[in-house]
Amino acid sequence: MNEFRLRIYEQVMNNAAGGKTSLFNKICGVTIFLSIFFAVIVTENSIDYQFGHQIDLLDWIIGALFCVEYFCRLWVAPLDAKYGKGWKGVFRYIFSPMAIIDVIAIVPSFIGVRAELKILRVIRLLRILKIGRSEKFKQSVFHFNYALRSKSQELQISTFYTVLLLLISSTCMYLAESSIQPELLGSIPRCLWWSITTVSAVGYGDSIPITVVGKTIASITSLMGIAAIAIPTGILASGFSESIGVKKSNENQLPENSL
Repeated sequence: MNEFRLRIYEQVMNNAAGGKTSLFNKICGVTIFLSIFFAVIVTENSIDYQFGHQIDLLDWIIGALFCVEYFCRLWVAPLDAKYGKGWKGVFRYIFSPMAIIDVIAIVPSFIGVRAELKILRVIRLLRILKIGRSEKFKQSVFHFNYALRSKSQELQISTFYTVLLLLISSTCMYLAESSIQPELLGSIPRCLWWSITTVSAVGYGDSIPITVVGKTIASITSLMGIAAIAIPTGILASGFSESIGVKKSNENQLPENSL
């Protein structure tokens, strides 16, 4: 029994050799995505009307699988040093953030909530964090954190440039269009909304300049907005490249140091 429990622990806690995602967690990941998929499509009235009973049945099955997963994690929790042994470890796991997320994710499968509320089950997506313990995932997080830390000053300058562009363009648009379109561009905060949608290249179309000066300001803002998006993208890409280079350099130096 102890050997079987240890094997379950390795699968559940993803402690298998090689740092790869265990089969147990892979199955859990697929089940989570299926659950989210059904929770999303059931909000469509035509699908809910035609396949509602079948989806509810699948939801019960998925909920039962989540219950099995929860009790497996509960059973092997005392084997993990961070929870402790015996009942103390069990209770520590029950009140851990991820265990609480598990319960929140399971409950909607067994209560009769309306389709609009069933979308709350998307919180199951947070449980994907459990299977994010593979070596590739850890390396990706490391490279991302390295890029943010090493390029923090450059990113701050880029942010300052973007904020300055938003303020200047919204102020100029206010001076050019406020008297002509007071409802849409009659204040700097309203113009700031226009500026944000223009710089981000979204352009919802609810605020459009109609004067020659306003259109000129909009054109310049659009062109300057390209830099506002491209600059931080390039900075982060450079940080990623440096992080990968540093990692490879350290790996190449390991054999020399071992000699």
